[in-house]
Amino acid sequence: MEVEGRDFLNTPPMKTVRFGGSVAETMEKLRKGDNSDYELLKHQLADPDIKDAQIINWLQEFRGCMTQLTKDHEQLIYTVLRLPWVGRSPDVVDEFMAFLSNLVSAQTVYLCACLKMVVSHFTPKRVNICEGGVDISDSEDEDDNLPRNFDQCHQALQLIIRYVPSTSRFLMPILHDGFPFIQKSSRTLECYVHNLLRLTVYIPSIRRDVLELIIGRLLKLDVSASRTDIEEAEDDVAQKNPEEGLFDMVTNCRLTEGFRTWICETGLI
Repeated sequence: MEVEGRDFLNTPPMKTVRFGGSVAETMEKLRKGDNSDYELLKHQLADPDIKDAQIINWLQEFRGCMTQLTKDHEQLIYTVLRLPWVGRSPDVVDEFMAFLSNLVSAQTVYLCACLKMVVSHFTPKRVNICEGGVDISDSEDEDDNLPRNFDQCHQALQLIIRYVPSTSRFLMPILHDGFPFIQKSSRTLECYVHNLLRLTVYIPSIRRDVLELIIGRLLKLDVSASRTDIEEAEDDVAQKNPEEGLFDMVTNCRLTEGFRTWICETGLI
């Protein structure tokens, strides 16, 4: 398989510092009842400081023994799917795309896991901030790389669809479950809806379902608005033309200007 001019099937693994045997050797030892290298492999893959060269090396080896990665190895596959590939170097992104293509082709049992992984990147990643000795978890709303990261996510989804045409049948429940809670930041909600709408461009069969999902969540968002927020929105209405004021009554409390533009363009309001 070639991705952007690179022949990944014939690309030799890169040399990196590692412990334990190769993936193929580890799988063979596991088959014989020795899981020591198997556990070591999962531990190395979960390293938060894993390097690009290490990711590429592991993914190339996994693609070499794809037929062995059955349902019995789901913990290992889930660990691989959690690798930080989005926003990494082009080589890592391309290699991960190749891995996804091989995985959904050879082991369709992991299709939903792959879809959930991609959809999980539809919102800004979580960051942990320590303030006054207290750990605070929040979304990285101001990441300038978000457009590029989202492009990579949609590239991955289109690749999966190419190899598994029935993907759309399994996607909607995942989109429902992945929708951010209404208490999340407006930027988080905007990003998720942006990506949902973008899905409908290349998966038109789910357009109606996606719009129904968005409208349903917007209604919940509207109901959850406090009386103070509503009164402020009403005050804004009095100062604007009717159409613009009506729009703000629905969206002013939580949604950003970018999200409003998307809503207008798709005719939701």
